[in-house]
Amino acid sequence: MQQIEMASINGEFHWARGLTQDLLKDCTESDLNSQLRPEFGPLWKQFRHIGRVHENYLHALKTGKVEFGIQNCTYSGGASREALLGYFDQLTYRHKLELEKVRSSLSIDWFGDPTTVLIHVCRLIAHETLHHGQLILCWRALNKSFPKSWSSWGEQDKR
Repeated sequence: MQQIEMASINGEFHWARGLTQDLLKDCTESDLNSQLRPEFGPLWKQFRHIGRVHENYLHALKTGKVEFGIQNCTYSGGASREALLGYFDQLTYRHKLELEKVRSSLSIDWFGDPTTVLIHVCRLIAHETLHHGQLILCWRALNKSFPKSWSSWGEQDKR
């Protein structure tokens, strides 16, 4: 049962990541450098952040402990759509490898709260979809049409 649940949860993660990548594929250089407000970072940093947090989750599968930060993160491509897409591809590959070799009985320390691998991956999905909400705001502010895949979130292509 645990195997089936993990496969289903993992499928949900890849679905959510696919939406993120579809939106990124539609970004122009101007879009990636846009900011909703002066105190917010440019859009490309939103995508970089999503990837960095994914790396934090992958690192926790190795160490058994969640630690958020940039110390174990690898992205250095700046505001390049191609570099960000390559980064997501690399993370998808690492994600698959890490989950294939992790023990289902692994307990991950979430700031003193022991958590299963299944819950850990569910929280990764929650993080990704939280950022979908932020990306929707950015995309609407840019007055851009959403990729067809985003109809899952009720966002329609208005082209």
